[in-house]
Amino acid sequence: MCHIEQCSSFPSGDAGVLFQDGEISGYRFGDDASDRRIAVLPDIYGCTSFYRGFAAYLAARGAVVDLIRTFEDLGKLAEHTREAAFERRHRLKDRTFVDAFERYARRRGIGGVVGFCIGGLFVYELARRNLPAALVSFYGFPQGLPNQEAVDVPLTYLDTVTTPHLTLFGAEDDLISEEVQTRLADIGQRQPACQVRAFTGSGHGFLTDLDGADAGRRDNAAKALALCEEALFVTARTTA
Repeated sequence: MCHIEQCSSFPSGDAGVLFQDGEISGYRFGDDASDRRIAVLPDIYGCTSFYRGFAAYLAARGAVVDLIRTFEDLGKLAEHTREAAFERRHRLKDRTFVDAFERYARRRGIGGVVGFCIGGLFVYELARRNLPAALVSFYGFPQGLPNQEAVDVPLTYLDTVTTPHLTLFGAEDDLISEEVQTRLADIGQRQPACQVRAFTGSGHGFLTDLDGADAGRRDNAAKALALCEEALFVTARTTA
């Protein structure tokens, strides 16, 4: 799965400061006095160099950004492999984590949440719970994911969700089937709160294509990043 290496389009993420806020911990970037507070939910690899750089990039826009340590309390990865990451991921209790994150987000006044992969799945659940924040899901899993405490399958409830949320994924994502993509797109047509954007020619984890050699995929990644920033900084401000 997704993002491990530093992205050259983002600054160094070395400036993050470790924090603990109740049941939630992470790395905080930017001036904590800012009134724009954003949280980033990473993929199963956790707070890698990619996500530290992404958090620093958003903080440079004037936000304070909390990169959430979804998995690190379950132990550090001995190696960055799918097998090791999934072994640790399966020890996470999804519903317990989302409950704790929701309490933290409401208590801290988080105004934007960006989730990637499993973090994107959690964004759908936050929309269902009407979290008052700008919500962006990068290649989340509308079909849900198995877990000892699985959250509800988004495709079963997104028709009824009225909290605006943005879904960004690649049309060639091999982890989100054509059938699932069609069902999600249909919901987006019926339900204005569910904004869906699929990028032709891109696959899973396509934001890393910001550093890619293929011009079309690189352009898709840049457009997706711009839509994410618009949701977090422009749309959120005008609707506040």
